[in-house]
Amino acid sequence: MAVYWVTGLSGAGKTTIGWKYYLHLKSTLDNVVFLDGDELREVLGGDFGYELQDRKKLAYCYARISKMLSDQGIHVVIATISMFNEVREWNRNNIDNYVEIYIKVPIEILIERDQKHIYSNNEKNIVGFNINMEEPINPDIVILNDGLSSPEMLVSEIISALRNKDKQFK
Repeated sequence: MAVYWVTGLSGAGKTTIGWKYYLHLKSTLDNVVFLDGDELREVLGGDFGYELQDRKKLAYCYARISKMLSDQGIHVVIATISMFNEVREWNRNNIDNYVEIYIKVPIEILIERDQKHIYSNNEKNIVGFNINMEEPINPDIVILNDGLSSPEMLVSEIISALRNKDKQFK
C-alpha cells in the first residue's frame, strides 16, 4: 500500500490533481481512499486554528491517519498544504511506500487564480503569502502547475514519473 502525499500552497491544484489521481487508481484498485486537508480539518471537529502550532498538530494528525489506513491495506491519496518539513520527514520515516508529490505554482499565479479569495482578501495566516511554507526538500515528484496543462495532463506526468522512478504503484 502507498500514501501519495500531494502538497502545495492553497490554490495550487492539490485537490483537483489528487482527486483525478485517486480516480485513476480507483479504476484498477478497490482499496483506495482520497483525503482532503480542508475536509479533514472539519471531520476532526474544527477545533484547530490557523496558528503555526495548530497547523503542525493537524499535519501530524493527517500523517497518522494516512499511516493507519496504509497499514490496514488501503492506498491513500491525500491533498494537504503540509507546510512543515518535519512532518514530511516523519512520513518518510514512518510510512511504508510514502510518495511525496509537490504541486508547485508561482505565487503570482496563485494570486491571479485566487479561487478561494484568500489572497485578495488580505487575510492573516496565509501559508506561502504571510506565513512561511517550508518548501519540500526532496519530493519524489515535482509538478509545475502554471495553468498551461490540464489536470489530466498533470496526472499523466505523475504516473509517468512514478513509472520512471520504478515505484511499484500505479
